[in-house]
Amino acid sequence: MTDLLIDCGNTRLKWRLQEQGVVQRSGVMLVRDINLTQLQACLPDEVGALYWASVAVVEIGLCLEAWAQQKNIPCQQMTTQHQWQDLRNGYEQPKQLGVDRWLAMIAARQHTRKAVCIVDCGSAITFDYVSAEGQHEGSYIMPGTKLMRQALVHDTAQINVTHAVVESTEPGTATGPAVSAGCQQMVHYGVGGLIKDAQASGYEILLCGGDAMAIAGELDLPYLEELVLDGLARVAGLVKH
Repeated sequence: MTDLLIDCGNTRLKWRLQEQGVVQRSGVMLVRDINLTQLQACLPDEVGALYWASVAVVEIGLCLEAWAQQKNIPCQQMTTQHQWQDLRNGYEQPKQLGVDRWLAMIAARQHTRKAVCIVDCGSAITFDYVSAEGQHEGSYIMPGTKLMRQALVHDTAQINVTHAVVESTEPGTATGPAVSAGCQQMVHYGVGGLIKDAQASGYEILLCGGDAMAIAGELDLPYLEELVLDGLARVAGLVKH
């Protein structure tokens, strides 16, 4: 059977088509463009079952369920649990932990049995700490570069950025580049500092998320682009444990 796995974040929807655990194809869609017609046009046809997880608005999930119903295939949504195998959710209210982060932790446990810190750099930047015994010890959540920039522009009366953002860390000579560079530096030193602290405390570091590749290159750390989909596949029983 060919299975379709979907990880829907706040900005992007990532999908993976796999058969008997082997990846056949994959793709990405922007969440803002998603509707039933777009799903019909962009998702593969040869699907036997759909497994999905989402932190996006409820309407996205309704579109996915409608798409699966039209194709008359099984459809299963993955949600955050109190425990999966030896991984234990550390939140006082487990469901408050984003399912994407939960699935990333599940996949991380397959990469290493050591204490691990999963750093996801997307719309938000999250740090999740897991002990060698599988106990989720807690998290940090902070705005990503784009959210930080948007908040600064929106909430500061004299800052008006009307031109395209230039991704540079050099001091800017106009408001737009100065805002962009400042946000980039905040993320660079904030994330880098926390990573160094985690390493000093004995945590292995795994990076994922759309904005993490540059950090991975700078700090010589592993970048696992599809960590959430890897975890989803395990929870769905599509990978041998």
